[in-house]
Amino acid sequence: MLLQNAPDVSVRGEVGLESDLMQGLVEGRLDIAVMYTPESRPGLKVELLFDERLVFVSTEPGRKPEPGPGYVYIDWGPSSSPGTARVSRILRIGADGQYRWLGLQHVLENGGSGYFPIRLVRPHLQSGRLTMPSGGPEFGLSAYVVYPTDAQPDVLGPALDVIRMQPQWKADRRQW
Repeated sequence: MLLQNAPDVSVRGEVGLESDLMQGLVEGRLDIAVMYTPESRPGLKVELLFDERLVFVSTEPGRKPEPGPGYVYIDWGPSSSPGTARVSRILRIGADGQYRWLGLQHVLENGGSGYFPIRLVRPHLQSGRLTMPSGGPEFGLSAYVVYPTDAQPDVLGPALDVIRMQPQWKADRRQW
């Protein structure tokens, strides 16, 4: 869609740790980054992109909505990580989590449970590969788009418009 609206703009995608993405924005190597835990820095604009809902899912029907054997702990950030202190034998996925989706792949391929965004697990719930036990707590998580305040509007504008128009990301827009 971006290339249709701005055919003279070149696009290069990059996946990385959020700290590396922030540094790329500061150094001018990146024009736009999408992340869960941005840092507020001078010269960068942080804009809410969408709100997530983290839900507990499991490959085991009838499982209680709590950590136990096979639970994959993913650090979704300080405001949305379910407590797991009482569980000593859990798989932990790194705190800098652009690889958080690997936790879901692990659960799907090996069995287990964890907290994941509802938008990612919905197809697996519908197909029956995952179940969502009733009564489990849910946690909010916001995703943000970050870009330089002095960006060229004719270059960044079309890209931001495409990012904001994604139907699965509709949310009340707010800015820091």
